[in-house]
Amino acid sequence: SSGITKEKANNIWKDLRRAIVEIQNHNAAELRFEELYRNAYTLVLHKHGDLLYNGVKETIMQNLLKVARDVSGTVDEQLLETVVDKWDGQYGHKLVMTMIQDILMYMDKTHCRKKKKEPVYHMGLLQFKEHVIMKGNVAQRLKSLLLKSIQRERNGLSVDRLVLKKCLSMLVDVNVRDTKVYEEVFERDMLKATAQFYQHEAQNFIAQNTVSDYLRKIEKRIAEEEERAIVYLDKSSQSKLRKVVRHELITKYASQLVENKSSGCVHMFVNDMGGDLRRMFQLFRLVPSTLTHIQNAMSALVKQTGVAIVKDPENLKQPKQFVQKVLDCRRKYNHFVKVSFDEDRSFTRDLKESLEYFINLDTRNAQYLSLYLDEMMRKGLKGMSSEEREKLMNDVISIFRYLEDKDVFEDFYKKHLAQRLLNDTSVDRDHEKMMISKLKAECGHQFTSRLEGMFNDIKISMDMMNEYRSQNRTKSGPEINVTVLTTGFWPVKGSETCTIPPEAKVLTDSFRTFYSNRNSGRRLTFHTQKGTAEVLCSFKSGKKLLVVQTYQMCILMLFNEGNTYSYAQISQLTKIPDKDLRRNLLSLAHPKVRILRKKPNTKSLKPNHTFTFNNGYTSKLYRIKIPLMQIKNESKENKIPPTVEQERVNRVEVVIVRVMKTRKTLDHNSLMSEVMKQSLRFTVKPVFIKKRIESLIEREYIERDKNNRGVYHYLA
Repeated sequence: SSGITKEKANNIWKDLRRAIVEIQNHNAAELRFEELYRNAYTLVLHKHGDLLYNGVKETIMQNLLKVARDVSGTVDEQLLETVVDKWDGQYGHKLVMTMIQDILMYMDKTHCRKKKKEPVYHMGLLQFKEHVIMKGNVAQRLKSLLLKSIQRERNGLSVDRLVLKKCLSMLVDVNVRDTKVYEEVFERDMLKATAQFYQHEAQNFIAQNTVSDYLRKIEKRIAEEEERAIVYLDKSSQSKLRKVVRHELITKYASQLVENKSSGCVHMFVNDMGGDLRRMFQLFRLVPSTLTHIQNAMSALVKQTGVAIVKDPENLKQPKQFVQKVLDCRRKYNHFVKVSFDEDRSFTRDLKESLEYFINLDTRNAQYLSLYLDEMMRKGLKGMSSEEREKLMNDVISIFRYLEDKDVFEDFYKKHLAQRLLNDTSVDRDHEKMMISKLKAECGHQFTSRLEGMFNDIKISMDMMNEYRSQNRTKSGPEINVTVLTTGFWPVKGSETCTIPPEAKVLTDSFRTFYSNRNSGRRLTFHTQKGTAEVLCSFKSGKKLLVVQTYQMCILMLFNEGNTYSYAQISQLTKIPDKDLRRNLLSLAHPKVRILRKKPNTKSLKPNHTFTFNNGYTSKLYRIKIPLMQIKNESKENKIPPTVEQERVNRVEVVIVRVMKTRKTLDHNSLMSEVMKQSLRFTVKPVFIKKRIESLIEREYIERDKNNRGVYHYLA
């Protein structure tokens, strides 16, 4: 039994129907909702849920048919406002359904769930879709009006955004569980219209304006579309709209924008237009695949600039100018990467690879960097603050990082540092040590151990000379200052002997005795080709103190015994090697110096050419430094110095032996791979490793397997 009769159930439903109609007619104030709720509850409880549900559905439909007639008869100018008012106005359908839902809450929880029917509120929304929106041509009219409103706004005219937002929300809500109506009625055509609008606008604008103007234009357009999507489009449209807008404004024209010859990327880089480059980067980053266009343009330009620097004959003559241009290039593009491209990893990597490319085109670049540092340490740091000095050193280190042939740099840097230390020409020893510490941080202790050993020798020598002078304080006459160099630390070849004048030999013998007594078991060899001397000379104009090389001192002391000597005589008496003798003699007879007069007065030297002491020499200065003629640069060719080549041979062979000693047996490819993994401070080619393997086999450090020539065994 249902508990109540059908007649009574119908009477209860009639009361509920009257109440629902009153709600639809906006007369809900007089209704007693608790009583209405109990009546609905009674019907559902006594198995009359279908009567109630179907009755409510019919009542809602009848009301919506009236609404549909009102909407259909509304002119286009008022259609959006009318539909929104009927849907979400003060007495709109949503509010009506909310009130009806409150009365039928028990039916939703029990009957609808059991029968798998739509809850009353959802059923009401779906009915609005069916009987109002999809009725006749209402949906088509709504679509047209919505698209026209967006078009108006894009053209700079004002629109009622709140109405648009409510109307679009309605299209989403009426389908309850998905956005199908929203997509079919609005979104699909909106995206097509958007593509067409920006396709036309972009095409026209880019043809008549610069790249910078276009970037500013699309930056504004993209911001407008972002705002539009947030303010009144459904969130499901946001990503789709972005995709369309970015494709039409960025993806389609990315290559054209970058490669534009008059105002594109190259123009921006050359003219330091960092702001425009940053704008381009920020916009292209919205479509990550387009960033490669900017990266490729930057890489190509850096390489082009670098190759021009490397191949410029003027730069080859002036190492300082060469390095300065490289530093300027790096500084400029590093600034772009940092400020315009937000230090993006890909841009940072591409810049590094581009700089490495042209810096390693010529082996001499390692030498030029060392020459630049040499001049910097001797003169360039004067007048700079500590911060400026450190920044300059960091700039040099940044270039050093890109060098593949770091061992070539090390070879030249060692020679230049030796000259600065021996001649005491550094601006500041502390900054020399700071530079070495920076190199050590880059390459490890092994790279700088010899350089640090050179500094240690200088300190030990200073202490030793203080001790020597304290023991020979009472002796008057000439003085000697000796720097003792540890073999292996300094880039000094074997000593060239010469005949030291008696006045100087007394001093060298005295120091040799002192050194032998102090350091038993050590052998001291004088490198006379490296020393300097101060010689007091008497001329007609008076006495002058000449600062000369040790070899030049040996030559000048001969003229205490005679006034004129032939080249052959000077060579026999001094025993100075011919190459050094020529250089030192011609320096003394140089037209700008003329301490000696050469006969005949030519650059060539023959055994019978004579040199006469110039008693008539004059100078306003008392202390005069006699410059030594420079040897023509032997490194004009792009070749690895012989000392470095030999060092590479030794280093690779040591690595091969170390690997084989550990592994005992290895096949050829594995051995090659192990050697290539090692940090060798230079680029090692497979053919170089193969030659070293062959050499070690010949010297019986390793051997080939008797059955497989591609396998090696270590020989203890």
